[in-house]
Amino acid sequence: MVQSGPPRRAVERDPPRYYRCMNCQNGRPLVLALFVLGCVRSAQAAEQHLVYDLSVEGSPVGTREVTVRYFTRPSGERHVVESYTHIVAPGLTLESRGSGLSTPGGAQFSSATDQNGARSSVAAQELPGGGWQLTVVGGGKESDRTEPDARLSTFDLMDPARVATLEAGGTFGVVLAETGDVLTGTLETGKPGTVTVGGQPVPVSTYTLTGSAGTARFYVTGDGLLVRSEVQWLGLTMLGSLHELPAARDYGTVETVDGLSGGVKEGDL
Repeated sequence: MVQSGPPRRAVERDPPRYYRCMNCQNGRPLVLALFVLGCVRSAQAAEQHLVYDLSVEGSPVGTREVTVRYFTRPSGERHVVESYTHIVAPGLTLESRGSGLSTPGGAQFSSATDQNGARSSVAAQELPGGGWQLTVVGGGKESDRTEPDARLSTFDLMDPARVATLEAGGTFGVVLAETGDVLTGTLETGKPGTVTVGGQPVPVSTYTLTGSAGTARFYVTGDGLLVRSEVQWLGLTMLGSLHELPAARDYGTVETVDGLSGGVKEGDL
């Protein structure tokens, strides 16, 4: 059940739970499992904490709190992104929790959302041949579909390794983690510019996605940090601005994950 009162900060929540889409049958997820992190050799991985202020037409409407954790495996580094979003706007109250996992072989995520009292969940997996497989549950229904033009999810935009995919440009789709909607269009890559974060000017590259759902813009630093986004979503043009620059990642404290084992569902709200 959604709790009243101010949102809890990411660092104060329970231990992370992550999504794993298990073996597939006939190209569809066999189980939409949500999983907890297991067998970590030491107490804490290298991580960064981000807070985005959300606004509509200049008026504050909420926040998105994000934690990015870095783990090493023999096959390469894995990144886990946790997100908590809380919005109160005219005609809209939304709370959403989710987590995503990226590896050298691809990405996946799950989310659970309460929008004006209606609960839904999304589980998605990047497909080896391109595109994404999505399962959306809500309103007493479950739907599975493939989005061939999807290249990233909004979790990936907060993952410094994955956000580099924006450089591909051309026909491009971004999966909105809270709803499973996909912004599809033509992506114009990397125009240089500057964004102010916490009173400090920050050089960025601006990526503009233009399609039938409108125009979205993503402002990314040279080291892969999303500092600003503009997305037409839920009938609103939502601006997300990084509240302050995070501390630099400490590469010397990356921890080793021995195994990942079952994350976020409607009952976790």
